[in-house]
Amino acid sequence: MQDYEYLLSSLDKIKGIGNKTFQLFSRKKIRTIFDLLWHLPISKIETSKTTDIKDLQVGKAQSIKLIPLKYNFPRIRNLPNRINCLSSEEKIDCIFFNSFEGYIKKILPINKEVIVFGKISYYKGKYQITNPKIIAETEDGFIKDLINYSLTEGLTITKYNKIIDEVFKKIPTLNEWHSKNLLKKFNNVTWNESIKKIHSNDFEKLKNSHYLRRLIFDEIFANFLISSQIRLKIKKIKKKKKLFKKSFRDMYIKKLKFKLTNDQISAIIDIENDLKSRKRMFRLIQGDVGSGKTIV
Repeated sequence: MQDYEYLLSSLDKIKGIGNKTFQLFSRKKIRTIFDLLWHLPISKIETSKTTDIKDLQVGKAQSIKLIPLKYNFPRIRNLPNRINCLSSEEKIDCIFFNSFEGYIKKILPINKEVIVFGKISYYKGKYQITNPKIIAETEDGFIKDLINYSLTEGLTITKYNKIIDEVFKKIPTLNEWHSKNLLKKFNNVTWNESIKKIHSNDFEKLKNSHYLRRLIFDEIFANFLISSQIRLKIKKIKKKKKLFKKSFRDMYIKKLKFKLTNDQISAIIDIENDLKSRKRMFRLIQGDVGSGKTIV
């Protein structure tokens, strides 16, 4: 298998992804390994540091061990599902908006200690955690920090991180496609270094990094290459020349109550030349709001 073929292969080729999990990813329009890698994380979760309930901070996202005691699923529309829990003998609630009962029962089984992560709030004399994510311990009993992603119902953050880990076990080292002079602008970081860094560190701290800029540039560069290839194919397709008189255009311009700018006139002439030729052409009129694109 060629290097690029691995990146373009279907997600169900990854260990741990069956048909059900593949359908969950498809809801997020993630169907290939490349789709998965370009689904960038939101933040890093320091799940290895669980917080005691007495040390919780309102408004901050934290991890906490708790035991679910009772489900409260209201039958009134728009009311959240509330799960009464206990942590270090203190009451705390888990609040879920737009989550199915089956999903909640699966991740928060009654009387079983679990570790959850989410934003802390305080309501009517007790703490609550909204739309918490379930955190699992590793086989050796430890908890490692996780990377937070935008998830769909049915996908846990632990499962998502395991799949990312599986991908990076086999990810190929791609040959560099940029020149040395261009790479200097990104501090010589490679595509492999960039994609691994983005998925293993706090995304907030990498927003202005060479790693993210390199990936963004590659995405834009790829789009330009694709557009260029499409244009070459279109140019090979011949069409009938459009015949029209310059006087017809001038007649409409004279009726305007304002004078066209040089850029507007230039754009009109370019479009006319394209229409008169036997080559197909796509034209994109680009300009700021109010610059006069509509009249062209």
